[in-house]
Amino acid sequence: MTPTIAFLGTGNMGAALLAGILAAGEDHVARDRVHATTKSEESARALAERLDVPATSLESEPDANREAVDGADFVFLGVKPWMMRGTLADLAGALPARAVIVSMAAGFSAAQIQELAPDNPVVRIMPNTPSALGRGVIALAAGEGVDEDQRAQLSALLSGAGEVFEVSEEQIGAMTGISGSGVAYFFYLAEALVAAGVELGLDEETARGMVVQTAVGAGALLADGGDPAALRNAVTSKGGTTHAAITALADADFEAVVARAATAARDRAAEMEAENQQG
Repeated sequence: MTPTIAFLGTGNMGAALLAGILAAGEDHVARDRVHATTKSEESARALAERLDVPATSLESEPDANREAVDGADFVFLGVKPWMMRGTLADLAGALPARAVIVSMAAGFSAAQIQELAPDNPVVRIMPNTPSALGRGVIALAAGEGVDEDQRAQLSALLSGAGEVFEVSEEQIGAMTGISGSGVAYFFYLAEALVAAGVELGLDEETARGMVVQTAVGAGALLADGGDPAALRNAVTSKGGTTHAAITALADADFEAVVARAATAARDRAAEMEAENQQG
């Protein structure tokens, strides 16, 4: 039998992940065994229409979260980190025994969750937004109370959303730095390239189309097993145009800037965890 799943606080990231999970097919999860909650009635209606799953809002039903977890095998928590304590406190007495709590929150440790739900095994995951297209990266750190069947079932569910990487909880911050937040870095680069194209004389639509297809092509080469350095060197002839561009990036300390960005994301996740510990 496919599992019963509750998605609580289903915002943009939660909806993206749920869309990917549903794409795994009926063998893994049935739509009528999924119940999602949102904050507003409007967002609940939109989610139900988009994904064809039952969705309830806290705005119209204050006990929506408690009702959603009834009989659940997996309870996905998509609420903001600062809302975790209140959400888990509200679920006291309603969580089924042995239901696996799956947290998507950055900066809120498994130990903190375990304090608030001592009878339930805990898994921390960190997905990114391409999960909605089945192209996501999902880091999965399972706690000690999660058995092999639960781990395997959860991995199978998440596989519809993208590639699952099992990591230790200590490595979640590193994943946040390079992949969880990393999608935005690629978008930022795309923004900058479009702007550069316009500055060099292209119209914005043409520049955007070129940048998008360049990203798609580069991604395909990487996904085909290409080594990033080897692929770069293959198009960087000494004295050529690409060499001039790469030299300009290197002179601007490009690698160090990227490393600082990834480290900043990781460190902010650690700061959030400390802040939530105090809360």
